Amino acid sequence: MKLDSLGQFLRCAARLEADAADGYEQLAASIDRTAQPELHGMFCKFADFSRLHLDEVLKIQRNELAREYAIDDERFEWPDGLSPENPLALVDLEDITPMQALHCALEVERRACDFYAHIAGRTRSPRVQELAQEFAEEEAEHVAHVRRWIERARGMVEP
Repeated sequence: MKLDSLGQFLRCAARLEADAADGYEQLAASIDRTAQPELHGMFCKFADFSRLHLDEVLKIQRNELAREYAIDDERFEWPDGLSPENPLALVDLEDITPMQALHCALEVERRACDFYAHIAGRTRSPRVQELAQEFAEEEAEHVAHVRRWIERARGMVEP
C-alpha cells in the first residue's frame, strides 16, 4: 500500500484508531472485571490510548489541512479487508480466554506497527513518512507493553 496524500493518510489513521478504541473497549468488556481486574484495566487503557491517538490525528487534520474529516469506512479500504489494529477483526469474543485476548492484542499491535512502517517506507510524501514513522514507533511501544503483560499474565491466567 502506498499513501502519498496527507489527507488520505490521516483519514486512514483516524479510522484505524477509532476501530482500535472500539475493539479494545469490547475486548475489555469480554474480560471478567472481578476475576481479572488488572487485565480488564489494561484493555481499557489501550482503548484510551487509541482515543488519544485519534485525537492527535484529528488535531493534525485541523492544523495541517484546515479541516477534520468524518471518520467513516467508505473512504478507505484496508489492504486485507481488516482494520490492522481492531481486535474484533481477528477474534470472536465469545468464550475468549484472558490469554487469548492478550495474544490477540499483541497481534493487532504488531499489525498496526507493520502497517505504519510499511507506509513510511513506501510513501513519496516527506510529511506522511514522518508521521507514519512516528505512529509506527508508538505502536512498537504498545507491542513491547503487551509482551510484558503476556509474561506477567503467565502467572495470573491460564496458558
